Amino acid sequence: MFGICNAITHKGTRCTSDAADAAGKCDHHARIARALSLASTKIKTSEREEILEKCDYKGVNELKTNGLRSSPPRVINRACVTTQSEYTAKSSEFQSPNTQAEDVVTSVGCVEFCLPESSGLQSVRGTLWITTFRLRFEPEETYLRDPGNYHLFLDEALNGIPCACVAKLAYPTTDTVRTHMHIKGVSSTHSYTPSQIIVKFKSLKQWILAGNVQALMLAINRASCFDSPLRSFAFKSFTIEASDREKKGHELYDIYTDFWRMGVDLSRDPTLRLTTINKQYQLCPTYPQEMVVPAPISDEDIGVVANFRSKSRIPMCCYMHKSNGASIWRCAQPKRGIFNANNVCDEQYLYHLCTTKQKTVWIADCRPELNARANNLTGGGTESSSIAHVTIAFLNIANIHSMRDSLEQLYQLVHSTSSEQNQCWWAWVEETKWLQHIRLLLAASLRVADTVDTHQTTVLVHCSDGWDRTGQLCALSQILLDGHYRTLRGFLEIIDKEWIRAGHKFHDRVGLGISASEEQSPVFLQFLDCVWQLWRQYPAWFEFSPRILVDIADAVFSGQFGTFIGNCDQERRNWNITDRTPSFWAHALENEALYVNPFYRCATMSEVLLPPSSSVLRQVSLWMDYYFRSSTFSTLPPKNKHPAKWKQTSFCDLNRQHTSTTIDDLIESMMCAKLHIEALEEKVKAQRAEIALLERMRPPSNLFGSNSNTTQDHVASFSELGIAASPSNSRPLTTKLTFEETESKWRCQVCCKLNSADNPRCNVCGQPS
Repeated sequence: MFGICNAITHKGTRCTSDAADAAGKCDHHARIARALSLASTKIKTSEREEILEKCDYKGVNELKTNGLRSSPPRVINRACVTTQSEYTAKSSEFQSPNTQAEDVVTSVGCVEFCLPESSGLQSVRGTLWITTFRLRFEPEETYLRDPGNYHLFLDEALNGIPCACVAKLAYPTTDTVRTHMHIKGVSSTHSYTPSQIIVKFKSLKQWILAGNVQALMLAINRASCFDSPLRSFAFKSFTIEASDREKKGHELYDIYTDFWRMGVDLSRDPTLRLTTINKQYQLCPTYPQEMVVPAPISDEDIGVVANFRSKSRIPMCCYMHKSNGASIWRCAQPKRGIFNANNVCDEQYLYHLCTTKQKTVWIADCRPELNARANNLTGGGTESSSIAHVTIAFLNIANIHSMRDSLEQLYQLVHSTSSEQNQCWWAWVEETKWLQHIRLLLAASLRVADTVDTHQTTVLVHCSDGWDRTGQLCALSQILLDGHYRTLRGFLEIIDKEWIRAGHKFHDRVGLGISASEEQSPVFLQFLDCVWQLWRQYPAWFEFSPRILVDIADAVFSGQFGTFIGNCDQERRNWNITDRTPSFWAHALENEALYVNPFYRCATMSEVLLPPSSSVLRQVSLWMDYYFRSSTFSTLPPKNKHPAKWKQTSFCDLNRQHTSTTIDDLIESMMCAKLHIEALEEKVKAQRAEIALLERMRPPSNLFGSNSNTTQDHVASFSELGIAASPSNSRPLTTKLTFEETESKWRCQVCCKLNSADNPRCNVCGQPS
């Protein structure tokens, strides 16, 4: 009757029990609220806590405004009033126009932003502002509101982090609380109310805030938790003026153009055809409306195959090798069950995947073999090894739960406060098993690409349901095989094709507005990590810079773009994502200059990137630029504080907030040098054009009164002009010529140079006598 309980559990998640009273509390939390109301709240352990007690107890101020600027937060103690406490609009993580629709919702006053102990800096007092898009901290002191004046963490807090990126709210660990109590002189047996909360973000960032914990948790929880993706900021920020541009972004990928580039005409090809059997999503709700299937297979047989595949996800063509005809297909596991059932139509379907050269299909099962065999007990399984034209290999890639646990260990390592880990750092890194999962994915992708290119064999990739590990493998192998997908536009297309349209469950795996659940997993983040590993080792093969990978990862967790909202194509069409939300693809292509890689060397789009697997796997490293942006200890190599050579704001504005790594330093220096060379070339061209124009406008010389027969199209070079103007090589026109000079020499009608009579052409300009 009263809905769901609005209280926060001890784990920092929202309570899921039914509310029992009008206050929105369940029975359990109602009893706790009554007990807390009777308990003493005047525990004074520091001057800071005394100030907090004098502040407004609720600490939360609802601001009814439609603009970015609002009135200052209502506080009782004037010591907590900021010198300029109005909300100051700051640029968001993405320089996108849809942040203009951002409205202030709530503010919490008398908040302290705590910095790591390793920094040796004191916490900063200010106000936490919560808008419809992000959390943002604004210090009381005016001089701290400009980035670069205090600490990198504070600079990030000034810019803000999207509310949808909040993963969990938690209290400090038991050891931290005990240490804090010991410092304050409080007995360990005394009941201590936490004065800090940890805001954990899905992007592996972390804030520690001190103040009125109850007000902070309530305000942040209200802003970050919502029951429907339709309440995300992407739907609130859409503007009619940007609709045409955003529609083009949502419709970036075209299946006809993509296969035409591979050499396949879907309207005439004898081996492949485009089917619209899934036009109304009746065959498979998680597949797109248009699919490429074998031409000999009818739609009736496709329906039979769909009944035999998990979630009705039939084999669908992703890629066709332009030279040898081998292809890559993706699907879900067969439903063989405990009786190992077979399907004739499914076997015929697999037979038509074979090429004319190789009459076998290599099935790449992403799962460990034991897990795949165990799925027979739940109605799944793997293909029968008795099929003559099929070869099966298990790639031993772990499931989503192992990936989530591994990332959680990496998160703990990033925010660890122990400096003893420096001596055996890589041992701690390997213990998280994150790099082990990355190596398995890269090894499997290299194997698939090598099978298609070198062995000219068609590959069928699947896992259990075909929307997690299958997408990773298909996308990475195509990036290795096709140079088009290593360009900026091609990279966006491969994500749109293999992740968005193919039914990766972004909503379940990312969990916008949802607290931690068993369905969440960093599957897409792992794919971006693998692309970064390839870029790091082979930077000249990619048109884009690593900045696009960081921005895509941040966009996934931000809820700012409709590109990554929803679990499948059907959901996005039902929600009208194309007409109601902005597109990240439109943003990326509009700001293409931000993502240009100056080291890129383009040969041919068909060039294959197939390095030895040993060289790739042995150089796998942590993606520091993303994971360690808010590490407790300084892990990233510091930037060079001096500006790049030839950097000029007029023509070399890279629109970067700060250069954080040595890679960014190299890219910026190379870009500045490149733009400087281009500017010099333009100047040289302009000067040459001006000199050529002056030469054409000069009247022809007629020193002896005779008509010149020289060619008028000739333009003297710089060296010719220099010699002609030199006093040592020419005589002033006013000097009289002796009879002997006139007889033994002749004067050029173009450059006025005296030449000997035995020389038929001018020594300077080459004109004939």
